[in-house]
Amino acid sequence: MNTSKWMDLRIRFRHILFAIIGLVVLIAVATAGFMALENLKLFDAFYLTIISLMTVGYGDIVPETESGQKFALLLIPLGVAFVTYAMGAVASYFIEHQLSVKVWNKRMEHAIKNLEDHIVVCGLGRVGRQVYEQLKEEDVPVVYIHDSEEEMVDYLADGTLRIVGSPLQENILKEANVAKARGLIATLPSDSDNVFITIKAIALNEKIEVVARAENAGSEEVLLRAGASRVINPSTIGGRELVSSVLRPESTDLVNLLIHTKEKKQSLEEVALEEACTYIGKSLKDSAIRKEMGVTVLAIRRCEELISNPSADDVLEKQDVLIIYGEKAASEAFKKKCKG
Repeated sequence: MNTSKWMDLRIRFRHILFAIIGLVVLIAVATAGFMALENLKLFDAFYLTIISLMTVGYGDIVPETESGQKFALLLIPLGVAFVTYAMGAVASYFIEHQLSVKVWNKRMEHAIKNLEDHIVVCGLGRVGRQVYEQLKEEDVPVVYIHDSEEEMVDYLADGTLRIVGSPLQENILKEANVAKARGLIATLPSDSDNVFITIKAIALNEKIEVVARAENAGSEEVLLRAGASRVINPSTIGGRELVSSVLRPESTDLVNLLIHTKEKKQSLEEVALEEACTYIGKSLKDSAIRKEMGVTVLAIRRCEELISNPSADDVLEKQDVLIIYGEKAASEAFKKKCKG
């Protein structure tokens, strides 16, 4: 796995480049100096420069004038220093590169192996990169799978958990610890590939939530039958938003503000009521969620039913999922209280 961005080995490469440039300049200056001081031809001056820098000392060409000898006395220690630095930089680059790759691979494998309740993103193409931009704003562990090592290193931020390989391979999905993941997002451009990934993911983890991309309208039903929890058609969603932006611009702006705001002062969240939650059995009025916690309950998901704009008399039940809106800190505090 290419880890140059993570380990910043480009600094080492700059050292090598600096050493090479320094040697080239030194050889050019020394060659010109020997030509002027010793009255040598270009090749003879270059030859004398090289054997002086390498301290070989064949003795077939030597400085004969006092000025040339003094020049050689200055050149030899300077050349030894530059050559030693260049060789050390090259050796250090390759040795540290190999070591850093092994260290990073071990750290990556260990981190992914110990993940739980994470999200696996398959593909880092046009849609996959949009998924990455959204997820990097969220406080949730994510593992990215993509078959292009170069694209992952160039696009993903330092330290992002990643696996280079095809998400169509079962061993790659196992390496991403899909068995313990909370969700998987299949963003590959091929609908058949996303169907295959969905089937493989559910075979490894029956409880995983799979959200799959579909390019063709007819593929949506196939993906749902394959086990996908939700199927997203980017073209359909884009068309809907274009129409809504014309017919209901203010409403569209409000929805985008609730969902896609980057300031994160306000957040739209889903909270499941666990068995120990003190709100269970109380109505929204009696629980005083908005008054005490500072969040607003916009809807309640109860089994397959969605209760939008619930009334104050609606009683909360175990395993209800509340869709709430409020400040980030208040939402987080409410989440903790709902765990009991």
